[in-house]
Amino acid sequence: MASGRSNGEIAEDLHPAETTVKSHVSSILARIGAGTRDQAVAFASEVGLVRAGTDWPWLA
Repeated sequence: MASGRSNGEIAEDLHPAETTVKSHVSSILARIGAGTRDQAVAFASEVGLVRAGTDWPWLA
């Protein structure tokens, strides 16, 4: 999500079904109280889960 990929693009990269990605994204949004993917990414940035300019922050 942080790199702006759609559910379909995430599914292509990680190989689950697109509906599985959609389910996980919805779960993430609900758990952190975010209404949009942008809000979820902002939250992840604030807590240090993502860094600007990285597609795979846990590998950086």
